Amino acid sequence: MDPGGMAQKIEGIDTVEPAFHLPAKWIPQEREEEAKFAGYTVVDNSTVIATHLTEIVRNNAHNLLGRQDVQHLMDNLAKTNPKAVEELIPGLLSLGVVQKVLQNLLRERISIRDILTIVETLADFAPVGKDPDLLTEYVRQRIAKGMIAPYLQEGRALHVMTLDLNLEEILSKNVKHADHGAYLALDPRLSEEIIKAVIKEVEKHVIANTQPVLMTTPTLRRHVRKLIESSLPAVFVVSHAEIVDGINLQAIGKVSLKNE
Repeated sequence: MDPGGMAQKIEGIDTVEPAFHLPAKWIPQEREEEAKFAGYTVVDNSTVIATHLTEIVRNNAHNLLGRQDVQHLMDNLAKTNPKAVEELIPGLLSLGVVQKVLQNLLRERISIRDILTIVETLADFAPVGKDPDLLTEYVRQRIAKGMIAPYLQEGRALHVMTLDLNLEEILSKNVKHADHGAYLALDPRLSEEIIKAVIKEVEKHVIANTQPVLMTTPTLRRHVRKLIESSLPAVFVVSHAEIVDGINLQAIGKVSLKNE
């Protein structure tokens, strides 16, 4: 993979890196040292295959979680914490809504192993509303410590990209509210421009071997995630409300539109 600005070009078969969809090239093994010397990031075959398989599983985990699977999770939890399950289902939420919340978490590659905390959080906030997307945000904030842990660097540093204030304002103005919940209504051309701006910033940090984390406001977080998830499923999107105590927050980039 070209980290950018390489003076010496390497011949090879054009391909796409599977996790972040960056341009890359297949090269013969005998040219590995040449590519490294030229400054390219070189990944061996077994790592590429493992990355492909991991991405397939991660990208489809939410589709594999059916209602019967959720019922099994609730049944197992009821063996040790029966009151937590009894309070939530079916009195406060249907099994289907709980399934949608768990699928939302898996879609963003968040572990659902702490099912007790998830269930207790849903019981706490279900009286406020039944929107699974909004309930997911409440759950994320409650499990934020474990959720963010895989992205921490040395010294509990969290390297984040932020959105330009003008871009956040544009997005906020285009959040619409309806009976079924809030949604982001953007002109397709503007959506494409924003996605390209995020991709451009992400590429810088992927090449530098830094896991991309995009931070925005709590009200925009889920909308930004939905906007970029088809193009950048591996980019972790967090809100300010999910930054727990003890984290050394470091801004390493900013996403902005060309005309700003």
